Amino acid sequence: MGLRLLQQWKPALAVALVAGVAAACGGSGGTDESATKAAEAAKTRLANNPALSAMVAAANKEGALNLNWGLDGRSTLKNLTDAFKTAYGLNIKVTLTPQQNMPTNAGKLAQEYQAGKPSSTDAFLGNPESTFGVGPKGKNALKTIDWAKTAPWTKGLANSDNTALTWVDQIPGFTYNTTLIPKNEVPKTAQDVLKLTKPIASTPYAAQFNALGSKQAMGIDGVRSYLRSFKPKGYLGCGELNRIASGEFAALWVSCGVNIGDIFAAQGAPVATTVLKDAAIISTRYIGIPKNSAHPNAAELWATWLLTPEAQQIMYKGDFNDNMRLPGSKTAKQIAGYEAQGTKFIKLDYEFAAANPELYDGRFKGELIKLLTGK
Repeated sequence: MGLRLLQQWKPALAVALVAGVAAACGGSGGTDESATKAAEAAKTRLANNPALSAMVAAANKEGALNLNWGLDGRSTLKNLTDAFKTAYGLNIKVTLTPQQNMPTNAGKLAQEYQAGKPSSTDAFLGNPESTFGVGPKGKNALKTIDWAKTAPWTKGLANSDNTALTWVDQIPGFTYNTTLIPKNEVPKTAQDVLKLTKPIASTPYAAQFNALGSKQAMGIDGVRSYLRSFKPKGYLGCGELNRIASGEFAALWVSCGVNIGDIFAAQGAPVATTVLKDAAIISTRYIGIPKNSAHPNAAELWATWLLTPEAQQIMYKGDFNDNMRLPGSKTAKQIAGYEAQGTKFIKLDYEFAAANPELYDGRFKGELIKLLTGK
């Protein structure tokens, strides 16, 4: 597959993949059948759970659920909300505002909370850093919740202060164009990336490089030294893998998740992701309820429902990731496969963010961005 094939990909990808589109295997997780199964499962949960039934009634009374969220599969979020409403027989208006920038969402939530205004998102979706930032030791904008009181299936899935539930896990890595980088040239370590002569892109916000400053990886001085040597040929967002598939760049390092590349690959794009043994990361996504949520019952009902088996199945079918702590998790099997090959992961979770404040210090992150971008 040479230049001619890459040229054939460009127009199609520009239309079909520019926003991380996923159909077929990677975006059709909300069929009528899945919604029906969700409703059947919900009946069983509601039958012996008066607290859950009361929350459903309260959510219907609130009448709405607003979400400033962004996922990678084209229709995953709508499929999830449709199945959620069907599961509990909800007659509420769900407003979806696509937004994947978690630090921006966290900053907005903090501003709204400090100003005494209702939160623009009823449920907050964040990575460990942004969730910690709006938690009790940060802006203190999230409710402390006894999640298992109404949703016993969430037992053991909350963070250490019960302000957020673990939802899904992503595995960042080296995402590359398989027609430009053959198997024998695919890097195995972060140092191998420096040896590549083909154009490698990065994110402009140094995604995950601060985590590689952990003692488990390069260390703070080590990551500084690494970024003095790593000179990207361009910058793009984690969802812009169409620019890798088209051949504009040969790879993205660090990419935000194996699952995002899998979404593109499901469309036939020449994209794959490898996890580098000395720079392996698992990054958890959390859901919390703002103290100033306008529809707190609908939001909590939504957050806990997302950890049901049927919701996790819809999520994996659409976005190719799920919660590694749950029985039957495909992400857990994927991680186990890497570990069997000797890969040791840095687990970026809420507790990691709390224990390593120096890696999330604004000055340190700003320094890494400057080293990466020269700005």
